[in-house]
Amino acid sequence: MSDTPGSVPADALVDDRSGDGWTLVDGLLDAHPGTVPLAGDRPHQRRKRAIPAAKKLGELEGVTAVRLAFRAGDVMADHSAVWPILIMGQSGRVEVTVAGPDNADLSGEDAATVELAPGAALNVTARRVHSLTATEASTVTLLVLHGGADAPVSDSDE
Repeated sequence: MSDTPGSVPADALVDDRSGDGWTLVDGLLDAHPGTVPLAGDRPHQRRKRAIPAAKKLGELEGVTAVRLAFRAGDVMADHSAVWPILIMGQSGRVEVTVAGPDNADLSGEDAATVELAPGAALNVTARRVHSLTATEASTVTLLVLHGGADAPVSDSDE
């Protein structure tokens, strides 16, 4: 399979059951590489850095699905995304800190911290600064909501 929009990367854990207008994406709950051996996981090259392992599981129409697997204490430092995102708790607990309306640093009084647990999801608007910190071994699913093939493109996104 190719990495064109609407397809799934060849190394993604995708069920072979797909059809016209749908694709099943699997592997959303898998743990951090090295903590639980999984077929298809490549060695994690930055084991000494306390960062989550990210694996793109699907580049689908309108959405990119990514698995973020954290060890306890792993941090995804302050950053923002061009598109709106939805972060879904799968296992463990992850604290997500989101900047306030001024989108300044995350230590400001308007910043909010939300704990994501299994079954919870957090929507973060486009370009809003945020960070993630795992309080225990955790897995979250990140959905980047970039719209479908017919999504309008603004001048600032080109």
